[in-house]
Amino acid sequence: MFKSLFKLLEWFSTGGITSMMTHAGLSMIVFAGLDAMVSELLDTAVDGLNGLPSAALQLALLAGISEFFSIIGGAILTRIALMTAMNSVGLTYKGGDK
Repeated sequence: MFKSLFKLLEWFSTGGITSMMTHAGLSMIVFAGLDAMVSELLDTAVDGLNGLPSAALQLALLAGISEFFSIIGGAILTRIALMTAMNSVGLTYKGGDK
């Protein structure tokens, strides 16, 4: 227990907390910018749907287009949040992308 406490105090004294706070702040700035970008893209897609004739729009809504945009937008924002959080603490993602 004392060993881990000593390691924690050593990390604080070498500027670990400063580095962590800096990376966390940068992650929040990046996430805020990407959140605004994804929200704007989703708004553009919805505006494009509003240009459809009312019968086609009603059919698309019955088919679940609003749920589609909600799920896709949530998935994109979740991925961005996870990636920025992992980058802020120095972790790497090794799955899925080839």
